[in-house]
Amino acid sequence: MTASFEFSNLQRQPAPKVVISPRRVLTDLLSKGWIESAIPFIAFVCVLVGVLVTTDGYFAASNLRNLAQYAADGGLIVLALLIVVAVGGIDLSVGSNFALSAFVALYGFHILGLPVPATLGLSLACGALIGAINGLLAGIIGCGALLTTLGTMITVRGLYTLASQARLVEISSSSRLDDTWDFIGFEKLLTMPVGFWVLLAVAVATFVMFRQSRFGWHILAVGGNRKAARHGGIQVRFTIFLAYVLAGLIVGLAGFLFAARQNSAGSDTGLGMEFFALTALVVGLGGFVPGRGAVIPVLIGFLTVYILNNALINAGLRGDFVQFSLGAILIAILAIDVRFRKNRHRLLASAYLDPVALAISPIKGMAGLMPGDGAPKLRDATLLAAGEVDGPEDVLIDRDGNLYCGTRDGYIMRLSPLDGARATPLAKIGGRPLGLAFDRAGAIIACVAGMGLVRVTMDGAVELLTDQTERSLFSVNDDTVIRMADDLDIAPDGVIYFTDATKRYDIENWGLDLLEGRPNGRLLSFDPKTRRTRTVCDNLIFPNGVCLSHDGRHLLVASTWGCSILAFDLDDLDAGPRVFLDGLPGYPDNINRSSDGGYWVALAGMRNPVIDLAMQHPALRRRMTKQVPPTNWLFGNLNLGGVLKVDGKGAIVDALWDDASGPLYMITSMREHKGVLYLGGVTNDKIGRLALPSADPRWTGQDSYWGKA
Repeated sequence: MTASFEFSNLQRQPAPKVVISPRRVLTDLLSKGWIESAIPFIAFVCVLVGVLVTTDGYFAASNLRNLAQYAADGGLIVLALLIVVAVGGIDLSVGSNFALSAFVALYGFHILGLPVPATLGLSLACGALIGAINGLLAGIIGCGALLTTLGTMITVRGLYTLASQARLVEISSSSRLDDTWDFIGFEKLLTMPVGFWVLLAVAVATFVMFRQSRFGWHILAVGGNRKAARHGGIQVRFTIFLAYVLAGLIVGLAGFLFAARQNSAGSDTGLGMEFFALTALVVGLGGFVPGRGAVIPVLIGFLTVYILNNALINAGLRGDFVQFSLGAILIAILAIDVRFRKNRHRLLASAYLDPVALAISPIKGMAGLMPGDGAPKLRDATLLAAGEVDGPEDVLIDRDGNLYCGTRDGYIMRLSPLDGARATPLAKIGGRPLGLAFDRAGAIIACVAGMGLVRVTMDGAVELLTDQTERSLFSVNDDTVIRMADDLDIAPDGVIYFTDATKRYDIENWGLDLLEGRPNGRLLSFDPKTRRTRTVCDNLIFPNGVCLSHDGRHLLVASTWGCSILAFDLDDLDAGPRVFLDGLPGYPDNINRSSDGGYWVALAGMRNPVIDLAMQHPALRRRMTKQVPPTNWLFGNLNLGGVLKVDGKGAIVDALWDDASGPLYMITSMREHKGVLYLGGVTNDKIGRLALPSADPRWTGQDSYWGKA
C-alpha cells in the first residue's frame, strides 16, 4: 500500500485575494428583495428632510404624537387594501365601509348604550359584512372586483348618508361617558396614542401572516397565479372571499378607532379615503402588484403621502394647490420608481458577472500521460444503464454491489448487480443530486444543488439535514442559504464535510463561476449529533470533490477552477488548506480513495492555453460576455475528460482517457469496488465500468476507516 502523505510537508495554500469591487457591491444590493422599495424609501427620506428644513418644530414629540394618532385610521385602511390587492383584487368601497363602520360604532355606543367591547364587535361585524359581500360577488360568484366594489362603494355611501342624517344629531347630543372609550380615543400608552399601537400590532400581524401562515401564502399564490394556485390544490374562490372579509374586518377596526377619537361623524367622513389609500399603496408597491405582501414598503408609501399632504396643508397652502402639488410630486416619484423597477434586472444582469484575474499553475507531472500518449484506456470500459440514467454526477456502490446515482430530474436511481443495464428509482428528491456517500446506518447522504444536504434511506424516505450555514461576516448579500452543495465525505466521528461550490450561481449557471474566477465557494460541515452546520473554510475557488484520507485524519478538496487539490488537517481546520496537488491538466471534480492507498481524481474537462491566458485578463472576459453570444464564449473543454491515479504523496502515476469521440467524454466521479472502476458524468446518460487488473479484488469502497469504525 502506498504511504500516506505527510501533511506538514505540504506547501500552505496562499489565501486568495478577495477583491472588494464596487460592481460586486452594487449587484449584491440589486439582488436583494428590499431594493425594490429603494425609490419609495428615498422619496420618504426626501420628504422628511424637506419638511425638517422648511417647517420649525414639525418633528417635535407633541406633533409626532398628534400625527400618530390621526395616522392610525389611514394606515389600517392601506393594510386592508394591501390584502385585497395581494390576492389579485381591488376594493373601492373602503372609504364608504370606514364611514359606515364608524357610524355603527357611534350608534352602538351612544344610542344603544352598548359596552365598549360590544361596540367594537359591532363595528368589526359591519366592516366584515361589507367585506363578505365584496368577497361573495368578486370571489365566489366571480364578478369583476372593480365593478363589484364600485357598486358597494355607492350603495354603502348612500346607506351611510341616510343613517347619518337620521341619527347624527342624536349621537352628537349624547352625554354618555366611558373611561375605556375615552382611553381608546384620547389617552396615551407608553407616550404614544392607543391607535398607533393598534396600527403597529395589525401591521406586525399582517407581516407575519404573509411570511409564516398558510393562509397568507395562499393569498400570495392566488394573486401571483390563480391557475397555478388552483392546480396546487388551493381553493381560489374561497381564499379571495376570506381576503375580502379580513380586509373588511380591518376597515371596521379603523372605523371604531375613528369613532372613539372623534366621537362624531360627518357627511364627508371617509370621503376620498379609497383614493388616498390607493395612492399610498401605489407609491409603496410601484403599482398594483398582485402576489406581493410587502407590508413595510406600503407603510412607507403611506407615510410619504400622509406627511407630505399634512405638511403642505400646515404651510397654509390652498386646498386645490395642495392637491395639484401632491399629485405632481407623486407622479414624479412613481415615474422614477417604475423606471427603476423596470431596469433593475437588466442592470443586475449586465453587471452581475464580475471577473478577476486568476493565475493557474502550469501543467506538471503529466509526462507521457496526456491524451494521445498511448491507447485510451477507457476505450475498454463497458457501459451500464445506457439511456436509463440522465446525468449520473456521482456513483455509489454498496457492499452487495448495488449501484446508486443521482439524475438530472431529481431521482436517486438503483442498479442491481445482477441487472446493471436497468435502473429503478429509489427516491424522488426534487433537486439535482450530486455527491453521494453512505452513513454508518447504510443510508445515502446526498448533496443536492438548490436544496442542501439530504439523507435517503433504503426504503426511499427523504430527510433534509441542512440547507443553511453561518452568514459571512462582511457579506452584503445574505449567503446563509446553501446554493450548490456539491460533494461530501463522512469522517470517522460522523461529521459530514461537504462543499458549497459557489455562493453566487446556481446549478443552471455554474459555468459562469469559471468566467468570474472569484473565490465564491466554501467548505462546510454538518454534525448529525448537534444538527449544526458551520463554515469550515470560506473563499475557495469552486471547491468540488471531497475525500477523507485513508487514515481519516485529513480532508482532500478539489478546487476545480484552480486545477488543484487542497488538504485540510481535521485536527486543526482553522489553519486552512495546504496544496496536495496542483498544476493538473484539467478541471478536477470528485475524489475517491483507491485500494492501494492512493486516490482517484475525476477530470471533468481539459485546460488549454487560451483559457489559461484569458483567466488572467478579467476585462477580456467581461467584454466577451457582453458582446459575444454565449454559444461562442471561450470556455474550458468539457467534451474531453478522464481520470487520474494519484499516490498517497500527491504524485500522478496513471491517467485514463477515452477516445475524443468516446461515450465517456465528461467524467465527474469514479468509485473503485472489488477490482472494478465505475465512472459517472454530470452530462452523460450512462455509467462506465472498467476492470482494474492490478487492483485488490477484495477491496470495496466501504473498506476504509469509515467501514471499519
